[in-house]
Amino acid sequence: METKTIRYSDKRYENPIAIVGFPGIGLVGSILTSFVIRELKMEVVAGITSPDFPPYALIHNGNPYPPIRIYGCSRDNISEDCGDLIIVTSEIALRPEQYYVLNATLMDLFKEMGIASIIALEGIPQFGEDSNIFAFGTSEVSKERIEGLGLKKLDEGLVRGLTGIMLYEGFCSNIDVIAMLCPANPTLPDPRSAARILEPLSRLVPELKIDAEPLYKEAEEIEGKIKQQQEYGYSVTPKDVQQLYG
Repeated sequence: METKTIRYSDKRYENPIAIVGFPGIGLVGSILTSFVIRELKMEVVAGITSPDFPPYALIHNGNPYPPIRIYGCSRDNISEDCGDLIIVTSEIALRPEQYYVLNATLMDLFKEMGIASIIALEGIPQFGEDSNIFAFGTSEVSKERIEGLGLKKLDEGLVRGLTGIMLYEGFCSNIDVIAMLCPANPTLPDPRSAARILEPLSRLVPELKIDAEPLYKEAEEIEGKIKQQQEYGYSVTPKDVQQLYG
């Protein structure tokens, strides 16, 4: 697979940190990154496309963009650990083998932009009542930051998809990667789980003050529509809820 990076802005960001969210379990990563982008009114700085990607264009502010996009914004309150903000998001799910090439493309772009710290957001299947958010860091610095969040450390386990590749590639390349893994509905979009990650994410990225209430309200609307359909005797499929969510 070959990828092409399209640059829409040459703006330089100060000590940027990247947040990456792609479709996965519960669409947690893509829901939350899209929400933060909207709330902060971030601008598109780059896009990634490939002849092997599904042929879609996202229309945003009257302009067409490829399905994988990179957004940026400058922040007034920055620190040594966290400067300006870059977000990578997508609405398409790639084939597992395609994430290797995509990861290489993103890592090259991150180095070019001076990004040395990445936060990857991922949903994991929720079974039973266990709702602990897990976190894992590739460096001692990131592991220390995780300890202050009150999240459950992942000492043993399997991390799938782009997040998994970023973890071991970041470990080998001396790039600080933190993975945040939130239990979510394995069959339906889950904005409630996306909202739960926002609180610890706001502490990892200082001054990321965003009210999660719209996400909780969105979750209630989806749950209400599902309940209404079930009361009328209709079976609800993931495809149905995907249409409700859109």
